[in-house]
Amino acid sequence: MNTRIVAAAALALGLALSASVSQAQRSTRRFPSSETIPAPSITPYGGYMVFGDILNGPLGTRLSTTASPVYGAQVNLPIGSTLSIVGNLAYSQPSLQVGIPILGGIDFGKADVWMYDAGLQFSAPVMTGQRSITPFVQAGVGGMKYNVQVSGVNTNASNLAFNAGVGADLPLAQNIGLRVMAKDYIGKFDVNEATSIDYSAKNTNNIALSVGLKLGF
Repeated sequence: MNTRIVAAAALALGLALSASVSQAQRSTRRFPSSETIPAPSITPYGGYMVFGDILNGPLGTRLSTTASPVYGAQVNLPIGSTLSIVGNLAYSQPSLQVGIPILGGIDFGKADVWMYDAGLQFSAPVMTGQRSITPFVQAGVGGMKYNVQVSGVNTNASNLAFNAGVGADLPLAQNIGLRVMAKDYIGKFDVNEATSIDYSAKNTNNIALSVGLKLGF
């Protein structure tokens, strides 16, 4: 009887160890080590952008661009397990609006706005059960180019823009994930280039909220 009990216990222990090793091997394949360099990726995205005021005038008047959809694509080129070089191109077409106290905002034109930049991304993968969520922060520098159209007259203006972003990547399948991100473009509209008027506008925050499909390759 004792021999049978010992044999049964040994068999059960052997099966448990085998299952444990098999599970560990599956886990190793599914969750690569933190030293593994991720694959390059491209993320087409869409969202909504809230622009800051272009300039503020006397008696509470202001010139601004309305909130509008934004579309773009971002490329990630990893140079380490947590550090990447990022490049970004985005487009939005807000309306031009003059703000007048009591009357509110009045649309009088539109603008094509291109945003382009490059920078660095630092990410920190977090394992949550069967999924790996990767929060990240970004910082970079680039530009914003405006093509302003008012009553059939076109004018252009470009300005330097620093940017900072925060977001997270959520895996959906192998080499496919969902990216959610908030990004702030900090710049100053070049009134002189657009209108030939010697006026220095203030720095504004232009915030893009987006969701994209991250594709590894």
